[in-house]
Amino acid sequence: MVCVLVAALLLLAPVDPGVSAAPGVSASDPGSAEARRDRARGAFERGSYSEAALEFEALWREGHVASDLFNAAASRIALRQHTHAVVHLEALLALPTLTPAQREEASALLRTARTETRAVPIELRTPRPLDGPLAITVSFVAAYATEQRPDLTFTVRPAERTVLSLDPGVWRLRVDDPRFEPVTQEVRVAAAGEAPQIFELRARPDARALRRFTLAWSGAGGAGIVVGASLLGVGQGRWSARLDGPIETCQGGEPLYPIAACRRAIAGAGTLRTAGAAVLGVGVGALIGGLVGRVAEPRKRRLGWIVTASIGGLATVGGAVALGLGAQAFGREDDRTSWTDSDRSAIGRAGATHTVGGALLGLGGGMLVSAATGLLVDRSGRFQLAAGPQFRIGGASLVFEGRF
Repeated sequence: MVCVLVAALLLLAPVDPGVSAAPGVSASDPGSAEARRDRARGAFERGSYSEAALEFEALWREGHVASDLFNAAASRIALRQHTHAVVHLEALLALPTLTPAQREEASALLRTARTETRAVPIELRTPRPLDGPLAITVSFVAAYATEQRPDLTFTVRPAERTVLSLDPGVWRLRVDDPRFEPVTQEVRVAAAGEAPQIFELRARPDARALRRFTLAWSGAGGAGIVVGASLLGVGQGRWSARLDGPIETCQGGEPLYPIAACRRAIAGAGTLRTAGAAVLGVGVGALIGGLVGRVAEPRKRRLGWIVTASIGGLATVGGAVALGLGAQAFGREDDRTSWTDSDRSAIGRAGATHTVGGALLGLGGGMLVSAATGLLVDRSGRFQLAAGPQFRIGGASLVFEGRF
């Protein structure tokens, strides 16, 4: 109540000297600054503090008259919106044109307003050091329409603790900078001291980085699918020809030992088939991870990569187990002295387990690596991929180099 009475008296403070109405505009003009000030003072006297605060704030933004900012602070105090009053009074005291008496009055009102707020420390953490401050928007979460308040913006230096003076209640703090993904936190300010609010900012991948990521992994996945499907088809053809051929073609005796030759041929065809299935799986997994990069919303995109990596990890473990079981079963059936229908059935089951294991292992590895790369891109905001052929005596290779 004391604050309200003081504010009401200070509303009568004269307008700053040297500020006059624009030429050709009379004070009786309902759109003139003086007429608007009169309406704002009348609204305050009638108890319409919200109307008075909004009008004085608009006048301050348009003309930067110190008395308008002071009266806006007084109106906010009358509304018991002390956070806004503190912001207005701090801006007022930063003006070099105040007289000593005006500065003393504003300082006293600022001390009074601060006693009604609570100190809330905040800290911004960024992936890399920044030279300048960042803007943080503070919004009051109103329970009723009559409690609506304008948003406030503060500048905060990363890695430094900044203390905000907030009224008790629920506040929404938001950092929305084009270099980082937007972050929003709600803080319930109580009467007691508040714990520091830490904002972990993630670099926002630009559209070019995401486009390169999608093209690189989708292209690699498509190539893997083509190569894997080709190897799988050739391996399956050889496997069927060796395993499903007439049993009489593999019989014991001198001098060629055709049973051993048949088993070696089947083993080679099974290895080629499993390799093709693994490459095909890698291609599909890489394609999945690359397509997740096309999701526009950062949170959904990151969630998609996490799910892809989780499924890829499980598929990798399951594929490795199936691959090992298939190899063991094939080894147990490697009998060079007989070739019967039961032998062929057992080898067929072992080969199927081996091939399925290779496909799962490749699929899981492709999903895991592409998703992990996507999460690195999501954190660093960069993705560069370079491919270069290398030739040497006896062979050649294609080297991919990525930077995240």
